Amino acid sequence: MIRIYKPAVVPEKLAQDGKKKRRSHCSTYSRNPDAYQCGDKTFSFDRSIYSHESVKEALIKAQHGKCCFCERLIGTDGDVEHFRPKQAYKQANGESLQRPGYYWLAYEWDNLYLACPACNQRHKQNLFPLKNPAKRAIDHKQDVAQEQPLFIDPGKENPEEFIGFRSEIAFAIKGNQKGKVTIDALKLNQRSLPEARLQRLQLLRQLHQVVQLAAEQPENAELQELAREAKDSIEKFLQDNAEFAAAVRCALHTQFQFVIG
Repeated sequence: MIRIYKPAVVPEKLAQDGKKKRRSHCSTYSRNPDAYQCGDKTFSFDRSIYSHESVKEALIKAQHGKCCFCERLIGTDGDVEHFRPKQAYKQANGESLQRPGYYWLAYEWDNLYLACPACNQRHKQNLFPLKNPAKRAIDHKQDVAQEQPLFIDPGKENPEEFIGFRSEIAFAIKGNQKGKVTIDALKLNQRSLPEARLQRLQLLRQLHQVVQLAAEQPENAELQELAREAKDSIEKFLQDNAEFAAAVRCALHTQFQFVIG
């Protein structure tokens, strides 16, 4: 995961239609909160608003076409994911769903990200653990700023302060709870992710070795040219728009001491 910088200007679709929907949901909830809390009534959300083409395009651009959690390149194939679940939520896997979810944030720009189907639909789903569940905001009259989410919010925090990499394996820096919960819940060390990261890191190390060899043979013009190309490639690997940029940065920082192969 890397820090995501979304534009401050909210997409027009959310600012107009989304705002109306939020007002409507808050009004209907206030008329009969018990019905929504017991699940007799549920909200109907308009995907054509929160996942509107203009919203998705803005997220793709801000996230460089990468999943906000696993950093896979997904381009236009990603889902518009709600960081705080809109319909219902769970504190932990295995627990029952609690209703309603964060219905008042369904069309809020700050609550939306682009995620791959695996992260969004298979692993995160309605999961949204808090450090202190007693402080959870259960309706639009309460302040989510009082919550302490255990998932890293890449739009407000720098994930690289919480999650590091020993080669292809993610770990929680100094055992911090946010990093551990995010890695475990989203299975960032499972699926095909470690293998894909390792392939990236092994290629990176080969490029780094060319640069080192060229430094030892300054008279070798052909090698110097290869080294220039290798440096350009390494620089591209480090950019925010590169797949698995966080793991690449850690590998270079540690001089590849954990990269095998």
